[in-house]
Amino acid sequence: MFKKSKVRIKTPHSDRGFTLLEVMIALSIVAGVIITVLASLNYQLHIVNDSRDVVIATILGKKMAEKTALLSPMEKSKGDFGAEFPQFLWELDLEDTQFKTLKRMNIKVLWGKGRDVSIVSYKIEK
Repeated sequence: MFKKSKVRIKTPHSDRGFTLLEVMIALSIVAGVIITVLASLNYQLHIVNDSRDVVIATILGKKMAEKTALLSPMEKSKGDFGAEFPQFLWELDLEDTQFKTLKRMNIKVLWGKGRDVSIVSYKIEK
């Protein structure tokens, strides 16, 4: 016959939801995670760029060693790799060894601020 109905009285603490403090804490945690992820990505990109430069410098140095082995260079020389790789420079230094027909080629490829790769090769002179 008569249904029992519950009457709810709204109080400030009876609303379901998050408080402003809880929302601010959650947003600060999310912001911290986003900043950490972005910093990590930036660091990884820096590492990739450095690795790329080292690989390019090594390949250019090996090509220079092959080219120098075919030519008869002077004792010391310097240069760049042209318009294709303008940021890379090279230095070549030839040294005598204990054998008269064998020369030691020290090739240094330089780029950036103090970055370099050194390659040592030997050349037989006739």
